[in-house]
Amino acid sequence: MVNQHIRFFNAATHCFPGATVPVILDKLPSLLDSLPSSIVRVIVHVGSCDTTRQHSELTKKDFNALFSFLKSCGKSVFISGPIPTLGRGIGRFSRILSLHTWLQSACMSQHIGFIDNFNLFWDRPSFFRNDESRLLFLK
Repeated sequence: MVNQHIRFFNAATHCFPGATVPVILDKLPSLLDSLPSSIVRVIVHVGSCDTTRQHSELTKKDFNALFSFLKSCGKSVFISGPIPTLGRGIGRFSRILSLHTWLQSACMSQHIGFIDNFNLFWDRPSFFRNDESRLLFLK
């Protein structure tokens, strides 16, 4: 799911469709350096694409590296949890639910904020476009 062209006052949004945790971790140092000092919070939404690799222990290791970096960046940090998929099969759903559960616990133990998207979007097909892969935004 890709959220693009969203504008907020004193905020910057960057979108990397299909990015996995290692890709985001590679891009974050230069990205954070480019932000104005007035931006004090960072929200990272990543992980759903990592579940397609079907290597949960590797994904956890990647997230732990991301946590270490984010804790040293000097900003207030939040991890935006995975959004449940519609119509992608029980295997994908199970992996995303497992990642959600682990991230919730890992963020708490690392003192990193966690945004619980799973429970917000679960069983709400009206929040998605007809192709079931993108969120529907109302203006």
